[in-house]
Amino acid sequence: MHFKHYISVRVGLLLVMLAMSSATSGMAQDTSPEAQTLAQRLANKYDSIEAMKAHFVQVARSSFLDEDERFSGDLTFSQDKYRVETGGQTIVTDGETTWIHNRGENQVLVNDYVDDEGSFSLTTFLRQFDREYDVASDGHESLLGTLHDKLYLRPLDDFSSFQSVRLWIRRSDLIVTHLVVVDLNDVTMTFDLSSIQVNPVLDPHVFEFDIPDSVEVIDLRN
Repeated sequence: MHFKHYISVRVGLLLVMLAMSSATSGMAQDTSPEAQTLAQRLANKYDSIEAMKAHFVQVARSSFLDEDERFSGDLTFSQDKYRVETGGQTIVTDGETTWIHNRGENQVLVNDYVDDEGSFSLTTFLRQFDREYDVASDGHESLLGTLHDKLYLRPLDDFSSFQSVRLWIRRSDLIVTHLVVVDLNDVTMTFDLSSIQVNPVLDPHVFEFDIPDSVEVIDLRN
């Protein structure tokens, strides 16, 4: 299995979820009034979101990479349940079990769901965001002809996973559509979200996974 591909997609999508959920928590004490007002409006918006679907594009750039790493696919999530479809993988969890289908290797990994930084844990960020980041207004910008307000986030802890996070929030509906993250290894990850659906009606089986016949199954559950 291409673990590098799996880790990059999974961690990268976690950052997408961070962008979606970050506004629902309180801000650090020295947040500017403008940023605090925008954050509160975002909180009101995202508190009403129970589920979301979106298409994503992730690009990672670094002086240590021979070339940019690019991934794209579709994401559906609801609380701690999610489904990610990319060109080579499907990653699904129902909140209890996680399935990773690597089509190139004709292999499915099955494991217990773990609520940690390697998964889509919205609640973890909701509990910790206000204690870990300083938030400042970063002006505004037009993306694809649509005005976006920007927030710049810096961790209060020197040992945070990220050096900085920038969010682009669509002014018309307060939805995050673009973000740029710099991690501790100076890797810059850019994410674009499109075809966003807020609180869509979801197929009841979307967070289930039927293991195909003739694939190798590796069961890592305790």
